[in-house]
Amino acid sequence: MGLFNNNPRANTATARKQNRRVQQARPRPVPAPTPVARKPAVAAGVKGMRVNRRVDAPRAGAKPAVQGPRVGLRQMVAAVPRVGARGRRFFSLAARLAIALTLAWGVLLAVQSGYQYVTTSARFEAKSLVFQATPHVPVDRLQALLGLEPGTNILAVDTDALQAKIAAEPWVKRASVQRSLPDTLIVEVEEHEAAAALLSGYFYLIDRDGVPFKRLEDGERGELPVITGIDREQLVAGDARAQAAIRRGLAALNEYQATPRPRLSEVHVDEGGAVALYTAKTGAALRLGRGDVAPKLARFDALRAALGERAEQLAVVHLDLDATPGAPERVVASFLDPAAEAAVLARGAGAQKPVVKDIVEEPGAKDQQPVAPAPAKGKPGKGKKKKAATGNKFASGIPKYD
Repeated sequence: MGLFNNNPRANTATARKQNRRVQQARPRPVPAPTPVARKPAVAAGVKGMRVNRRVDAPRAGAKPAVQGPRVGLRQMVAAVPRVGARGRRFFSLAARLAIALTLAWGVLLAVQSGYQYVTTSARFEAKSLVFQATPHVPVDRLQALLGLEPGTNILAVDTDALQAKIAAEPWVKRASVQRSLPDTLIVEVEEHEAAAALLSGYFYLIDRDGVPFKRLEDGERGELPVITGIDREQLVAGDARAQAAIRRGLAALNEYQATPRPRLSEVHVDEGGAVALYTAKTGAALRLGRGDVAPKLARFDALRAALGERAEQLAVVHLDLDATPGAPERVVASFLDPAAEAAVLARGAGAQKPVVKDIVEEPGAKDQQPVAPAPAKGKPGKGKKKKAATGNKFASGIPKYD
C-alpha cells in the first residue's frame, strides 16, 4: 500500500471521523460571576445612626422568605392537561356562552340606565293635554279622572290604567289615551248615545244596542220615550228574554221615528212580545201586536191622512187586526171626543165610497178609554183634548216609581 490512498470513499470516511472529533469538543468553562459586595450593615450600637432594615438581617422571630422558581406562560400552558376534540368543543362553547352573558349583562345595564334617565328627566314631563270635551265629560272632569300631579313623567304614565279610569264613567262608551313625545297626552272619549229610557224596577238609560249603561238622574230623560214591561228579575239575571223584549221595543221605536209622527212617551212590550205605543201629547194608544210593525204603521199614517185634524182626537187605534183574504183592511179606533167620533162615523156612513180605511166603533171602547172628559160648556161638539199622562203611572197603567 502506498502512503496516499487514492480511494475517494476512504478519504471521505476519514474526513467524517475527523469532523466528529471536532464537533465533540467541549466548550470552554466560563468563570462564575463575582458576587457584588454588599454594604456592611451599620452597627446598632453607633450613636445617632439607624439600622438599615432593607440590608440588615431579618427581624427576630420572622420566618425566612421562601422564593420558589418563577413559572412562565409556556410552563403554565404546558401544565394544562391535553384534551381531545370533544373537550375543545366544550371549552369553545363555554367561552362563547361566557362572552354572550357578559354582553347581555352589559346591554341590560345600559337599558336600565337609559330607562331610569328618560323616566326621571324633566324633558319628558307631562305638560300638555289634547282632548275634545264631550257633553257629559268636560275638561275639568277629565283632569280629575286622570289625576296627574305636576312633574309627572309622561313615560312613567300607565296609559291602560288611565283608559280604565275614564271608561268607568257611566256615560263613556270607549276611551283611549296615547303619548305624544316629549310632553303631550292625547285623550279620545266616545260617549253612549241614549236611545230611550228603561223602567224595570228603576229607571235606566239604554243605548241603541239595548244595553242599560246608567241609572236615570234628574234632567237626563228629556223627551226620550220609556220602554216598559221588562221583568226586573230577568233583567238582573241577564235572561235572554229581557234582552229580546228590549230589542223588540227599540225596533218598534226606531221604525216609528223613521217618519215624522207624533212624539211617543211610552213603548210597552208585554210577555208575549206584543207592542203598544203611546203618544206624548194625547196619550193615544197604538196597538201594534206581534209581527212586523212597518205595515201596521203604514195603516196608521193612512188613517191620520184620512182624518186630518180629527186625528188628534184618537184615543185607541188597533193596528194588529189581520184582514181576511180578499177583504179590505180594517182599523178599529175610538176617539176622546164623542162628538168627533160621531161626526167621523156619520161621514163614513153617508159616503158613497168608503175612505181609505174602514173606521168603526170598537165595542166597549168607552170602558177602555183612560179619560173621557165632558164637552166644554158653550162649545157643543168640541171636547177638551186629553193631556199627556201625568202622575205616578204611565198611559199603560205601569207605575212610574217603586
